[in-house]
Order: sequence, then structure tokens, then C-alpha cells
Amino acid sequence: MHFHVLLRLDGVDPDNKDALISPPAGITADDLDAAVHAARDAAGPAWQPSDLVFTTRYGRPVEPRDVNRFWDRRCDAAGVRRITVRDARRTCAFLLADLDVHPRVAMQILRHAQFAITMEIYTVVSSAATRDALKRLGQTLDR
Repeated sequence: MHFHVLLRLDGVDPDNKDALISPPAGITADDLDAAVHAARDAAGPAWQPSDLVFTTRYGRPVEPRDVNRFWDRRCDAAGVRRITVRDARRTCAFLLADLDVHPRVAMQILRHAQFAITMEIYTVVSSAATRDALKRLGQTLDR
């Protein structure tokens, strides 16, 4: 199965690179745009134009089961326990919080549209972070 990332430009300034989907490190929006044009050219008349972010090689919607199968194969190939895509995203958010990444930066990385969504994740902190905060509070009160 091939997944092609399509850039959702509806109602978005195409020159605003922050409005585009974050590609893997080292890949630019221009690279992604070139890949989309190459996919369209390769599909020829079979290409189905849409405003979708992820499509098949012919521009058609990707079936959710196919995404899950693809994700499961990637997990298996990496030798890691299978989790959902949503769980992987939440794990990223929790790791960013544990690394003390500023919530606004995490919001950009996670592409949350609302700060409240990011803060909902950031309010769930690890036990280690809680113990550390209580230890620091105790040290401050002992002075």
C-alpha cells in the first residue's frame, strides 16, 4: 500500500509553511508538493482529486482498516508493541511534557488547533514529575 501525503490548502495561504502538515525531518513542503504532482502524473486519468490529507496512489480515500494494517505492520517491523495511532500521538505529547517542552511548542508539534487540548494532556503528569515537584516544594518550605 502506498500513502501519499496531500497538502490541505483549502482556505490556507499556500505560502504559509506553518499551515502545512509537518513532514519528517529533512523533507520540505516543496518536496511533498513535488511528490503529490508525481503521484498525480503516475495515476494519470485514474487520479481522483480531493482535499484529503492521506490518499491511495490514485487520490482516493484510504480505508481506516488499511491505515490500521499499515500501522500494525510498521510496529511489527520496528519490533515494538502494537498501539493505536492515537496512542502514539498521546505518547508523543506525554514525552514532550516530561521533557519540559513549553506547551505552546508542543501545541505546534502536535498541530493542536486549540491550546486547551494541549493543556489537557499537559495536566496529566507522571508520578516522577509529581514526586519531583513535591520534593522541590518541601525544600522551599524548609528554608
